[in-house]
Amino acid sequence: MNTARIITIFALLCCAEVIASGWVWKNAPTDTIRDAYSGFQSFEYGRLRYWVPVFVVCLLVFLTVYLILRKPRAGRSLRNPAVCWAFGAVLAICAEVGASVSYWMSPASRHLRNLYQSAWYWHRVPMASDLGWPSFAIYMWHHLIPWAIVLLLGPISWYLLRRWASPLKPTHREA
Repeated sequence: MNTARIITIFALLCCAEVIASGWVWKNAPTDTIRDAYSGFQSFEYGRLRYWVPVFVVCLLVFLTVYLILRKPRAGRSLRNPAVCWAFGAVLAICAEVGASVSYWMSPASRHLRNLYQSAWYWHRVPMASDLGWPSFAIYMWHHLIPWAIVLLLGPISWYLLRRWASPLKPTHREA
């Protein structure tokens, strides 16, 4: 795994994080979190403070496991790119969920918690059983779905763009 690929993956994960937070920001009523923060940048900064350390830990776990399993031992090695990508995807989801849990439990998210624990989402006065983790699950899905869409569409569009931009090369059968 080269440095350029790691930087590309990091940039894609950062874009997914910002777009997912923008989705939450855009769909929130204007008199809730938009009044509590001076702008989207301060809202996102509060979340990125928790996302970066969790991401770094997951990246270190990935690189450690990758380097350990890459060495051939007893005929076993991590040479299959699908296994590597699947492991990376699981760690990326863990990083996103871990950052969301860290952010949700922090004092910085009080305005966001108030939004998801209000009648805006529940369409009724929330009961005590709706507060806390049930509200977090709703926030998590509101954040995770756009994040996953960006991570799926990003590599697919990159592949299609690269394929479209490169000239068609004749195959051995055509030559």
